[in-house]
Amino acid sequence: MTAVILSWFHFLSIMGLAAALVAQHLMFMPRPDAATAKRLTRVDLVYGVSALAVLLSGLGRVFYGGKGAAFYLANGVFHAKVGLFVVAALISIYPTIKLMAWRKALAGGGTPGMSDADGRRVLMAIRLQLVLIVVLPLLGVLMARGIGL
Repeated sequence: MTAVILSWFHFLSIMGLAAALVAQHLMFMPRPDAATAKRLTRVDLVYGVSALAVLLSGLGRVFYGGKGAAFYLANGVFHAKVGLFVVAALISIYPTIKLMAWRKALAGGGTPGMSDADGRRVLMAIRLQLVLIVVLPLLGVLMARGIGL
Protein backbone atom coordinates (compact mmCIF):
# COMPACT_ATOMS: atom_id res chain seq x y z
CA MET A 1 0.00 0.00 0.00
CA THR A 2 2.98 2.32 0.56
CA ALA A 3 3.83 2.20 -3.15
CA VAL A 4 0.25 3.14 -4.06
CA ILE A 5 0.17 6.10 -1.68
CA LEU A 6 3.58 7.33 -2.83
CA SER A 7 2.52 7.09 -6.48
CA TRP A 8 -0.74 8.92 -5.79
CA PHE A 9 1.03 11.69 -3.86
CA HIS A 10 3.67 11.96 -6.60
CA PHE A 11 0.98 12.39 -9.27
CA LEU A 12 -0.91 14.96 -7.16
CA SER A 13 2.31 16.88 -6.61
CA ILE A 14 3.05 16.89 -10.33
CA MET A 15 -0.45 18.20 -11.06
CA GLY A 16 0.02 20.95 -8.46
CA LEU A 17 3.37 21.89 -9.96
CA ALA A 18 1.92 22.00 -13.48
CA ALA A 19 -1.11 24.02 -12.37
CA ALA A 20 1.06 26.56 -10.57
CA LEU A 21 3.37 26.92 -13.56
CA VAL A 22 0.47 27.38 -15.99
CA ALA A 23 -1.06 29.95 -13.62
CA GLN A 24 2.26 31.81 -13.49
CA HIS A 25 2.41 31.84 -17.27
CA LEU A 26 -1.13 33.14 -17.64
CA MET A 27 -0.86 35.79 -14.92
CA PHE A 28 2.65 37.09 -15.53
CA MET A 29 3.28 40.64 -16.70
CA PRO A 30 6.36 42.79 -16.06
CA ARG A 31 4.44 45.58 -14.32
CA PRO A 32 1.34 44.15 -12.64
CA ASP A 33 -0.98 45.86 -10.23
CA ALA A 34 -0.43 45.06 -6.55
CA ALA A 35 -3.17 42.43 -6.36
CA THR A 36 -1.82 40.49 -9.35
CA ALA A 37 1.73 40.75 -8.01
CA LYS A 38 0.59 39.30 -4.67
CA ARG A 39 -1.15 36.42 -6.44
CA LEU A 40 1.93 35.74 -8.56
CA THR A 41 4.19 35.61 -5.51
CA ARG A 42 1.77 33.17 -3.85
CA VAL A 43 1.60 31.03 -6.99
CA ASP A 44 5.41 30.96 -7.08
CA LEU A 45 5.39 29.71 -3.49
CA VAL A 46 2.88 26.98 -4.42
CA TYR A 47 5.13 26.06 -7.33
CA GLY A 48 8.14 25.74 -5.02
CA VAL A 49 6.26 23.65 -2.46
CA SER A 50 4.88 21.44 -5.25
CA ALA A 51 8.36 20.96 -6.71
CA LEU A 52 9.64 19.92 -3.29
CA ALA A 53 6.70 17.50 -2.91
CA VAL A 54 7.44 16.04 -6.36
CA LEU A 55 11.08 15.55 -5.39
CA LEU A 56 10.34 13.98 -2.00
CA SER A 57 7.57 11.73 -3.27
CA GLY A 58 9.76 10.73 -6.22
CA LEU A 59 12.58 9.79 -3.86
CA GLY A 60 10.04 7.88 -1.79
CA ARG A 61 8.97 5.97 -4.88
CA VAL A 62 12.59 5.13 -5.69
CA PHE A 63 13.49 3.84 -2.24
CA TYR A 64 10.12 2.59 -0.93
CA GLY A 65 8.11 1.96 -4.09
CA GLY A 66 7.33 -1.34 -5.72
CA LYS A 67 10.20 -1.61 -8.22
CA GLY A 68 13.03 -0.89 -5.82
CA ALA A 69 16.00 1.45 -6.04
CA ALA A 70 18.08 -0.94 -8.16
CA PHE A 71 15.53 -0.73 -11.01
CA TYR A 72 15.60 3.09 -11.07
CA LEU A 73 19.29 3.62 -10.47
CA ALA A 74 20.25 1.25 -13.30
CA ASN A 75 17.91 3.00 -15.76
CA GLY A 76 19.35 5.67 -18.06
CA VAL A 77 15.91 7.15 -18.70
CA PHE A 78 15.51 7.67 -14.94
CA HIS A 79 18.77 9.64 -14.90
CA ALA A 80 17.57 11.73 -17.85
CA LYS A 81 14.29 12.38 -16.01
CA VAL A 82 16.05 13.46 -12.83
CA GLY A 83 18.43 15.58 -14.89
CA LEU A 84 15.57 17.40 -16.64
CA PHE A 85 13.85 17.95 -13.29
CA VAL A 86 17.05 19.52 -11.94
CA VAL A 87 17.36 21.70 -15.05
CA ALA A 88 13.76 22.89 -14.57
CA ALA A 89 14.49 23.61 -10.90
CA LEU A 90 17.58 25.63 -11.83
CA ILE A 91 15.62 27.58 -14.47
CA SER A 92 12.95 28.37 -11.86
CA ILE A 93 15.48 30.25 -9.72
CA TYR A 94 15.47 33.33 -11.97
CA PRO A 95 11.68 33.95 -11.89
CA THR A 96 11.61 33.23 -8.16
CA ILE A 97 14.32 35.80 -7.45
CA LYS A 98 12.46 38.40 -9.50
CA LEU A 99 9.17 37.64 -7.75
CA MET A 100 10.85 37.77 -4.34
CA ALA A 101 11.86 41.34 -5.17
CA TRP A 102 8.17 42.05 -5.78
CA ARG A 103 7.36 40.68 -2.34
CA LYS A 104 9.81 43.18 -0.83
CA ALA A 105 8.36 46.04 -2.88
CA LEU A 106 4.82 45.12 -1.84
CA ALA A 107 5.79 44.88 1.84
CA GLY A 108 7.30 48.35 1.64
CA GLY A 109 4.17 49.77 0.01
CA GLY A 110 5.89 50.11 -3.35
CA THR A 111 4.78 49.14 -6.82
CA PRO A 112 6.29 45.93 -8.13
CA GLY A 113 7.72 45.73 -11.59
CA MET A 114 10.67 44.92 -13.79
CA SER A 115 12.08 45.98 -17.12
CA ASP A 116 10.63 44.59 -20.33
CA ALA A 117 13.89 42.68 -20.91
CA ASP A 118 13.68 41.05 -17.46
CA GLY A 119 10.01 40.32 -18.11
CA ARG A 120 10.86 38.54 -21.36
CA ARG A 121 13.52 36.48 -19.56
CA VAL A 122 11.08 35.51 -16.78
CA LEU A 123 8.44 34.53 -19.32
CA MET A 124 10.97 32.51 -21.31
CA ALA A 125 12.08 30.73 -18.13
CA ILE A 126 8.47 29.85 -17.32
CA ARG A 127 7.91 28.57 -20.86
CA LEU A 128 11.08 26.46 -20.79
CA GLN A 129 9.91 24.87 -17.55
CA LEU A 130 6.53 24.12 -19.15
CA VAL A 131 8.27 22.35 -22.03
CA LEU A 132 10.37 20.31 -19.62
CA ILE A 133 7.42 19.22 -17.48
CA VAL A 134 5.66 17.99 -20.62
CA VAL A 135 8.64 15.74 -21.38
CA LEU A 136 8.98 14.34 -17.85
CA PRO A 137 5.84 12.13 -17.94
CA LEU A 138 6.97 10.66 -21.26
CA LEU A 139 10.26 9.69 -19.66
CA GLY A 140 8.34 8.21 -16.72
CA VAL A 141 6.25 6.06 -19.04
CA LEU A 142 9.34 4.88 -20.93
CA MET A 143 11.07 4.06 -17.67
CA ALA A 144 8.09 2.17 -16.31
CA ARG A 145 8.15 0.02 -19.47
CA GLY A 146 11.76 -0.93 -18.80
CA ILE A 147 13.24 1.23 -21.53
CA GLY A 148 16.64 2.56 -20.54
CA LEU A 149 17.88 -0.55 -18.76
